[in-house]
Amino acid sequence: MQNFIEISDVSKTYWSEDGKTETKVVLPLSMTIAEGEMVMFLGPSGCGKTTLMRIIGGLETQDHGEIHLQGERLAGPDRRRGMVFQSYSSFPWLSVRDNIKFGTRYRKDISAQEKEEVTDHYMNMVGLTRYADFYTNRISGGMRQRVAIARTLASSPKVLLMDEPFGALDAQTREYLQLQLMDINAREKKTTVFVTHDVEEAILLASRIVIFSSRPARIVKEIRVDDLIPPESRRDGSLDMETFMALRADILKIIRAEYAHTLEDT
Repeated sequence: MQNFIEISDVSKTYWSEDGKTETKVVLPLSMTIAEGEMVMFLGPSGCGKTTLMRIIGGLETQDHGEIHLQGERLAGPDRRRGMVFQSYSSFPWLSVRDNIKFGTRYRKDISAQEKEEVTDHYMNMVGLTRYADFYTNRISGGMRQRVAIARTLASSPKVLLMDEPFGALDAQTREYLQLQLMDINAREKKTTVFVTHDVEEAILLASRIVIFSSRPARIVKEIRVDDLIPPESRRDGSLDMETFMALRADILKIIRAEYAHTLEDT
């Protein structure tokens, strides 16, 4: 299905507590996301890209417009959309294995035995089998983020929503998890919306990059990275660095111009 997710004229405005001051966050915008696409949202800090992602996830309500998933209008959160946040969301009183298994808790499409198999599958996929019996307050931040990703995948969402999931990690752990996510995406073909401030991360992971303006958010440019840099070359490290750096420079130029608009408005 070409239009797996369809966003139609969605906008969002926040109001002050007294109802007198409005802050436009997302201007009316429309876009479609194909099944299996990894779409990266880029833009200046505070531009509204996370708000749009939260609207897609049902955690925020748009003022106008509609969002459809496989032709069905979305209203509120549901199990079809799984979210991974920047903070390490895990249950410290549960082991790594039980945290991941929690993702299967509300699945009625598989048996109890299959839930065990799904848990083992994703625990192995993120490289945590040897830590299965560790409590999550006894493992590193990078490991806890792997637990969060595995738990979300175990719930079998149709859409994976990721809000700067690697933003708080050190450079080495971040690179490791980026490579893991590329591998997971190649295997699972999961439709993903990923918010980031990191241009290199966006180029490395994306099927398509959507660049937003300074707040209120509007789409400035869309770049189909797969047409410029083959996904397999990014996974195996054989990518053309000249093309990579040229694309990075072009994107940074756009974002810097939008960030300048942000400074002008303050």
